[in-house]
Order: sequence, then C-alpha cells, then structure tokens
Amino acid sequence: MHQLLKSAATLIFATAFAAGVQAADAPMEIAGTQTVDAEGVITLIESTPNLVILDNRSEADYGAGHIEGAVRLIDTDINSPEDISAHVSGKEVPVLFYCNGLRCGRAAKAATKAVDYGYDKVFYYALGMEEWREKGLPLVTQ
Repeated sequence: MHQLLKSAATLIFATAFAAGVQAADAPMEIAGTQTVDAEGVITLIESTPNLVILDNRSEADYGAGHIEGAVRLIDTDINSPEDISAHVSGKEVPVLFYCNGLRCGRAAKAATKAVDYGYDKVFYYALGMEEWREKGLPLVTQ
C-alpha cells in the first residue's frame, strides 16, 4: 500500500510538473515586441489602418474562427524574411502576431522571428484566441 501511494504521488508530481512546463512554453513578453491584450488588439485595429494581423495557427483553427482581417501564416512556414514580407510590405509596417494563447506558443515563435528579421513595430497578442473567445469577441469563420 505504501509503495502504491508513493507511486501515485510521484505520478501526480510528474504530471503537475509537465503541465507547468507546457503552460509556460510561451512567454508573456518578447524582447523587441509590444505585448497587447484583447483591448489592445481592438485599439490597434481601430487606430492603425496599415496594421497587418498574422494568425499563426493551423488551417483548421483559422477556419474555425479568426480575427477579422487576419491572414494565416503558421509559424512553421516562416523560414526566412521573405515569408513575412510576402504579407507585410515593409519592416516599419506594424504587424500583430497571435495564436491560441500561451499554451500554443506559435505567435511567440513567429514574433521572435519577425524581430530577428528586423521588423520594428511588432505586436504580440500573447493570450490570443483563448482570451478573445472568453471575452466573446467577434470571429470570422470560413
């Protein structure tokens, strides 16, 4: 019985540890970007007519609902500066990256690549679709 409890405790600890690592996969902030929340995204859309919104999720996630005006560019398809410049006309053009949230991590990877490629007006919606849906904000579906 003692061994069974010890094994269960070990399993619970390992599961909690793994979940903690997974939940912390994406940072809340990335050097060279400005982190925004849902309200910040709305403000950007309303006040920045040349804003490019890049949805870094899978095709299925994008099709199930995305922010109006967003173009899908999954992070794994960003392998060079040209992959971003196909959607963003210049490195001074404001660009917003988002995905499903902190557990997803795709926007963090994409935004980091944009900064590395020299984009200087990079916005990072860290909480992404998780927060957007919780707030009941509008989505475009295909």
